[in-house]
Amino acid sequence: MPETIITVAGTGRLRRTPERAKVRIGIGFEGSKRDSVLAATRAAHESVTGSLVTLLHPDGGPVIDWTSEDIRVWGQRPYSPDGSRLPVEFHSAVFVDAEFGDFEALSEWIDVVSAGDGIAVDGIEWRLAPETEAVLQREVRQAAIQDALTKAREYADALGLGTVTALSLSDPGLLDDPGAGPSGGGQPRMLAMAKSAGGGGIELRPSAIVIEASVHARFSAASPVAR
Repeated sequence: MPETIITVAGTGRLRRTPERAKVRIGIGFEGSKRDSVLAATRAAHESVTGSLVTLLHPDGGPVIDWTSEDIRVWGQRPYSPDGSRLPVEFHSAVFVDAEFGDFEALSEWIDVVSAGDGIAVDGIEWRLAPETEAVLQREVRQAAIQDALTKAREYADALGLGTVTALSLSDPGLLDDPGAGPSGGGQPRMLAMAKSAGGGGIELRPSAIVIEASVHARFSAASPVAR
């Protein structure tokens, strides 16, 4: 008895409240003397990283981890309105990333740190704890598979066919071309961002984290056997 092949896409989506926040702090100065610019940058950098050291407790927070780039200093000779070259101006930059598990402590820390000269919040990334993320990624994959199965059964019912049987399952883009890589969406995706407040500041309101996954699946179904 001929079978009907049913090919569908399944998606899964979950939303969860963030458990952690990764904040990026930018430090930078400018001036006519390289040594002065470097000294100011080092002082601000030591202030920021020193405060993180006092809050660092990897197991319980409020700071779970932090990292820092090396300080960069460079010079530029700008042009005046009449086209002549002006004296060299020196600039500096360094970024510090810190992961917080306590949002109240993060807010208080940002209020203190950002009040310093040459220091600004560059952005906040909302996150989940690794163990939570692993559980939700598994759940969202399973939800995507169930969605594909439900669609296949609905199509089969609409055609008056019998039970559907799974033939193949893949990440998007792999079902018809096994040699191709996923076209995006195969692996669970986590989406979250910090919202900007008026004036370019950061609004410390955790944005819900959305975890998404999709699969492509192929099923077969045959007409019920007449009795």
